[in-house]
Amino acid sequence: MLKLAKKLKEKNIKFRWTIFTDLNLYNQKPFDLEEIVYMKPRHDFWDYVVEADYGVQLSDTEGYSYFINECLQYGTPVICTDFPSAYESVEDGVNGYILDMNLSNLDIDKIINKIPKDFEYKEKTTVEDWQKILNKKSERRRDMYKIVAVKNYTDTRPELITEFKGEMKYNSKGNAEIKEKDIYFVEDKQRAEVIKKSGLAQVEEIKEVETATKKAKANKIKTNSKKVVKK
Repeated sequence: MLKLAKKLKEKNIKFRWTIFTDLNLYNQKPFDLEEIVYMKPRHDFWDYVVEADYGVQLSDTEGYSYFINECLQYGTPVICTDFPSAYESVEDGVNGYILDMNLSNLDIDKIINKIPKDFEYKEKTTVEDWQKILNKKSERRRDMYKIVAVKNYTDTRPELITEFKGEMKYNSKGNAEIKEKDIYFVEDKQRAEVIKKSGLAQVEEIKEVETATKKAKANKIKTNSKKVVKK
């Protein structure tokens, strides 16, 4: 940030850089440049964004920059560093400029004299797109193993139980107390084989097509069965 500001001053460019931040929160001192103005953080600063020539995001990294996309929505181009997600929103020279982290490709004349204008902001996805994805019934094959207890025993790997018929009960060590005729399911083949070899239960392999609805129901049963917190 300071490097960019100094480059602008070297070119005798008159500018005002408004930053909304709390320096005390980050234990930072203000830069000794009269062109940089610090203001307290606020929610309603969009009038500043609309009037600005650029929104600036010089981060080392960003997961998803709301600031960049909000600037573009208001028709304000952005100057940002080349963190990976920048390329998802910014097209260099069209709606802003993407700079190397060390600003080696900084072109002050282009930034000042070729401010991107009249670009169109398009959302990558819409609410309707997400609704279609989330409501779509996905299917996949999964191998499950049905366990039917033939006697009482303790299952020491309850975290591998994906579904339990009834309410699962735990002992003081957090292990599942299985009673004769209890029925539950696991997806771990190795665990199913261990239980089968023990002779404590009958194990049946089940192949089925799992839909999103079935999975949600199974997760609900699993959640309800684990009301006791393991210690």
